[in-house]
Amino acid sequence: MPVTRRVLAVCFALAALVAAGCSRESDADEALPVDVAVRDLGAASVLRDQVYAQRDTGALKLDLFLPKQHDTPMPLVVYVHGGGWDAGTRALDADIAAPEALAAQRLLEHGYAVATVDYRLTGVAQSPAQVIDVADAVRWLQQQAGQWQLDANRIGLWGASAGGHLVAQLGAVAGDPTKPGGGLSGIRAVVDWFGPTDMSAEAQVAHPQMQEYARRVIQQLLGCMPVDCPAKADAASPIKNISGDEPPFLIQQGTADSLVPMDQTLDFAASLRRLGVPVELHPYEGLDHGFGRGPHNAMIVDTVTAFVETHV
Repeated sequence: MPVTRRVLAVCFALAALVAAGCSRESDADEALPVDVAVRDLGAASVLRDQVYAQRDTGALKLDLFLPKQHDTPMPLVVYVHGGGWDAGTRALDADIAAPEALAAQRLLEHGYAVATVDYRLTGVAQSPAQVIDVADAVRWLQQQAGQWQLDANRIGLWGASAGGHLVAQLGAVAGDPTKPGGGLSGIRAVVDWFGPTDMSAEAQVAHPQMQEYARRVIQQLLGCMPVDCPAKADAASPIKNISGDEPPFLIQQGTADSLVPMDQTLDFAASLRRLGVPVELHPYEGLDHGFGRGPHNAMIVDTVTAFVETHV
């Protein structure tokens, strides 16, 4: 993709990240799905408020949803919430009709454990703190795998919006232990729901009149504007860190996404494919950021389940 088109995509994404991670209603039928998730997502047991790390800003916690026990260790999917890196919570079952809850319920039904994790928000820590936190959560779960009958070598990463960015970044650096969050073992797949993938300095250069919120978000995440710290901006951009060592990616996004333009996603998928990384890209016609609610979510959930079962 030409640099100009990529820059435009990045700028539009950054300009709108105030709502990143917040589901918007789509133009599709707004009827709630009949088979909505039950409280606790139908898990056989839920281990809440597990402290996986202590920071000077406080404890970082996760919740672990366990399916019915099996004779063999269970694969694990780790979910990372959205919210523009400055908001959001790990409460995966807070809205049991949301697509995230429906997908998690389906994974549990198919024998996967599902963890949902905290990370430091930009109000208290700058990048790369967020990606380091998620990596530490994964490593902690791997260390504790024996007591919960988890398979530490069969892990999928899944995130939405800002969380999609974080899991994409972890996937990008999985083969490089010298990078923040890098060198994770056992990562079999990445599911990226409409996450931004390019924070590079070109956005500020091409669009000096960026919206004030976008400028503030960049400064909160990076501690600087990309033009003033291009190396740090590149280091936080999944597209700048891919090497061909990445696990398979599933990328799902609405074609009417008003926060992260499809051009950016198409560029990221194409870059992975050029390096030989298996990528499934599923654009959903007319859906906005967050997918909203409606019958289309059944297709989205089916796609996640099939991808995870193939690779994790």
